[in-house]
Amino acid sequence: MSRRLDCIVIGHNEGDFEQHARAARDQADDTGLYEDVKTNSVILEGRRVRYMDLLNHGIRAVTGRDLGLNVFRLPHLGAHYLVSYMRRRGFAADVANSYRVDQSRLCAMLAEGPRSVAITTTYYVQDEPIREIVEFVRAHAPETLVIVGGPRIYSIASDHDVISQDYIFGHEIGADIYIADSQGEATLAAAVGALQTVDPAGLRSIPNLIVRAEGGSWTRTGRLAETNDMNGDAIDWRLFDPAEIRPSVSLRTARSCPFACSFCNYPTLAGNHVLMSLEMLERSLHDLKASGVEFINFIDDTFNVPLPRFKNMMRMMIRNSFGFRWSSFFRCSNADEEAIDLMGQAGCTSVFLGIESGDPRILGLMNKRATPNGYRWGMGRLHQAGIATFASLIVGFPGETAESVANTMELVEGTAPTFFNTQLYYHDRQSPIHKRAGEFDLRGGGYGWRHDGMTWQEASSWVQAMFRDIRSSTPLTLDGFSVWALIHLLEHGMTISQIQRFGEAARPMLVDGFDERPVDLDGENYRRLLAVIGEMRLRDIPSRDASPRPLCTPSA
Repeated sequence: MSRRLDCIVIGHNEGDFEQHARAARDQADDTGLYEDVKTNSVILEGRRVRYMDLLNHGIRAVTGRDLGLNVFRLPHLGAHYLVSYMRRRGFAADVANSYRVDQSRLCAMLAEGPRSVAITTTYYVQDEPIREIVEFVRAHAPETLVIVGGPRIYSIASDHDVISQDYIFGHEIGADIYIADSQGEATLAAAVGALQTVDPAGLRSIPNLIVRAEGGSWTRTGRLAETNDMNGDAIDWRLFDPAEIRPSVSLRTARSCPFACSFCNYPTLAGNHVLMSLEMLERSLHDLKASGVEFINFIDDTFNVPLPRFKNMMRMMIRNSFGFRWSSFFRCSNADEEAIDLMGQAGCTSVFLGIESGDPRILGLMNKRATPNGYRWGMGRLHQAGIATFASLIVGFPGETAESVANTMELVEGTAPTFFNTQLYYHDRQSPIHKRAGEFDLRGGGYGWRHDGMTWQEASSWVQAMFRDIRSSTPLTLDGFSVWALIHLLEHGMTISQIQRFGEAARPMLVDGFDERPVDLDGENYRRLLAVIGEMRLRDIPSRDASPRPLCTPSA
């Protein structure tokens, strides 16, 4: 008889995009959320769908195959980290990598009555996808306790008063236990250990918990910030079936970010910048190689910082001849020619560049510690080394004007990044720039703001103009099709050049969607898209590419 699971960790729930689009459309007069939806989707057969859905549709039309391409099929790093953390401490833990893709497997595990389910909230900015998972667990395993932690919960606990927290936790999410810490893995393991006993009152001795009490009230335990060891607690990939993780994984070699961009609250939430040792990283890479991994997404927020460590990392990868093809975030301002040459030799295929703006004044206001000339030099050298670039831009930051947007467009046209994306500025009131709101006559928040240089409506028009008019670079959407998706597509046999051609074929469909025009399935643009897909030589990955089975239903 198999041992009862102590905990199932559930990966990301990407939600129903069409439902999200409809909800955003209802707010279109008051906020730019629907404008963000439009720059991340096309209208296909009466629904707004993301680029990955468009690609899957085209593959089915051309080949009859349903690969189910989805970036969330890649092993969820947070979920696998937590399972590794608990298995190393003797707990029976397992992972449901993607809530939607792996629902049948999740059903089978829930049917065995696990003691707890843990939901990590790495990618969530809204609560509906979390609540959907909670309700699903309740329907299939009513006695199982639901634990939720991660960045979304820590942000709620940090930004809201207790009354608001109680409402969100009780009514908007509905879990039993919340972990309020920027890390939280030690707290989770302690909570799971307490649930092994008959008396759940043992939870009260564990710090960082918010626990549902009798009558619907909440009990908060003491606060003790975690400082977990990047080396001792690194994922032990040997604890997982190789078929579960190959051929692509994500990997983190550092925690937090040493920079302080004025639009970003992440360093405040994540704490000090902490680095994994190169010895530990080397060991992990050997384990991944032995498991058959070929592609890696390094998700460090500042992968090439500090520069001497980064160069030594590249030399270590070259020395071991791992042969990985990999992608990462990258800061042009923290690189030199040697570093970029080493990247090419070490197998780098693409980098994500947080360019944000091509205007020196806006870069200064953002505290980016970067210059347009630095970007020009960096992208030029990366291209010489055969490394694809994905430039990310923001329009509407406080201080933005039509002139500064024009400077950004000029930079992109002149540097010709392989891919680019432009986002409408989202104003986080917890970010450092909010302290200067009066200086810019900044009002509102989220996607609904205005300042003395621009309104969100004007910024949205500029965003659309960039997607439509910039011709030296291929626009890609971010929602489900960012730099991490490039690795997912490469593992399935696509090339960077083919992804470029797909992006160019999809561009007119994206632009049509700005004006609510659907994809014409009898039109030239659609035929061009299918022709591009017909050139691809796609490969199957049986462990991940089986079409999702029908969703299970609650037992009677």
